[in-house]
Amino acid sequence: MKIGVYLVEDSEIMSTLLKELLEGNGASIVGHADTARTAIADVGRVKPDIVIVDIALRQGNGFDVLKAISGDTRAERPLLIVLTNYSLKSYRSAAKRFGADLFLDKSNQIPELLRLVRSLDRGANAKVSNGEPN
Repeated sequence: MKIGVYLVEDSEIMSTLLKELLEGNGASIVGHADTARTAIADVGRVKPDIVIVDIALRQGNGFDVLKAISGDTRAERPLLIVLTNYSLKSYRSAAKRFGADLFLDKSNQIPELLRLVRSLDRGANAKVSNGEPN
């Protein structure tokens, strides 16, 4: 079974690129949103394995999404991955505080994201620590 990924990204170009890369590495894109409100409403219904969240969104922000998903105790929550160009230490700290399992920089860490997806697709137990996949 393919890993279900929900993508929260407001850039159409980046969304298209990520969808192609993720699907090419064994994932199934089960949903997409460009606003925090849409993502929050969809994720509980779609129940993806992974949610990839950008910080800057068309409306709201990725922190809103992280807080809502990590605070929902009604169901098993997905792996929460922040993928952003805003890789400042303060954003990393906030993302972790709001429930992110992993924080990646779009400019140079997409290969790590793809390795993680491939390992999860093969059924491996992917571990996440200190904001980096092991």
